[in-house]
Amino acid sequence: MALPQIDEANRKKPLCYDSSRKKFIYFDEIAAKKEAIISPSALSRNDQKKLIIERQLAGPDYTTQAMSGAPLKRDDVVKAIRNNEEYGLVTVEAEISYITELLEEIRRSLK
Repeated sequence: MALPQIDEANRKKPLCYDSSRKKFIYFDEIAAKKEAIISPSALSRNDQKKLIIERQLAGPDYTTQAMSGAPLKRDDVVKAIRNNEEYGLVTVEAEISYITELLEEIRRSLK
């Protein structure tokens, strides 16, 4: 099975976080088998937030909007995550779900 196709913007975003080394782990490191996959479920809630914040900051600036509410810039989303605001909590859950599925696909392809 082939590795999933990851575009350049997403290659710059970490997929894992090793809390013991305080190191973010990226797709290319996992694909080259230089780093192991660390499941987001193995992280504390604070470490999950660190990972998701780093993913937000590593990508290009953006504007998003919930169905109700004002548009949010990337820095607003990061602030919402840090402050445990509802939009931040939803963002963390969505990103963790995405990362978990992607890591499982990567794991299967590396066997």
